[in-house]
Amino acid sequence: MVNVKAEQLSRIWSALITPTREDESVNYEALERIVDLQIQDGVEGFYCCGSSGEGLLLTLEERKRVLEHVVRAAGGRVPVISHVGTIRTRDVIDLARHAMSAGALAVSMIPPYYYKFSMDEIITYYEDVIRALPDVPAIVYNIPQFTGVEFSKDNAGRLLANENIVGIKHTSTNLYSLERMGQAFPGKALINGFDEQLLGALSMGACATIGTTVNLFTPLFLKVRAAFQAGDMAEACRWQRAINLRVEGAVKVGIFNAMKYGWTLRGVDCGFCRAPFKPLDEAARRAVAELMALPLEP
Repeated sequence: MVNVKAEQLSRIWSALITPTREDESVNYEALERIVDLQIQDGVEGFYCCGSSGEGLLLTLEERKRVLEHVVRAAGGRVPVISHVGTIRTRDVIDLARHAMSAGALAVSMIPPYYYKFSMDEIITYYEDVIRALPDVPAIVYNIPQFTGVEFSKDNAGRLLANENIVGIKHTSTNLYSLERMGQAFPGKALINGFDEQLLGALSMGACATIGTTVNLFTPLFLKVRAAFQAGDMAEACRWQRAINLRVEGAVKVGIFNAMKYGWTLRGVDCGFCRAPFKPLDEAARRAVAELMALPLEP
């Protein structure tokens, strides 16, 4: 029986980057260091090996080791979600089994990609993982701009009705669809995935966010949520604009590399994303340095 509830997921989660060295090997020492520092910044949980963590550029063994190091570094202070999605169902099951044994609170999965799988095949992919691991709490990762699959209450109703599916990470601009899924399946955690629309997602029923720029700017996300919960929309908008300024700048140079270089500027060398991503050039590095120099108070 799954014992993870929506309230346990109602947090500001960092979509954690994966530090690497110049030879592209994972820098586990730097990983543990930024976990500790992000907790000091106020982050409330970690989401490992997703888009920001270059999960699909890591080997299966590296994904397992990353999770182990993050769980160890977190030391029970905050929970950890492991993204285990990939194209082959057996690999997802292997990663999910490991994640639960390593101490993850839940797993998350993108749908299978590349081949134009039918929606029935996609739903069955999730169900096969749940059948193999009946106690696994799972979060659907809805990121249509990368996968070509957009989940909604209609095409994913069979999936969202499954008690093992505890929430959905909604990295989509369609907040109407988010709200409709929440109304149709009120027990599920609606988790925002686009940092630039946190306030809008909260107003449409989201209880949490998993974000790339949370890596560097956790306090801003805490401010948006606090102002929203206090009913001070003007203040919430002010802090959301501060987030959006940083998102805009990071996207211009490549948001994942920008987060890694931002941590390098904070004193923990996190390298750059694996090829075929290219490292930031000097102009891009200066742009990130300017973002990092912005005062947190808008």
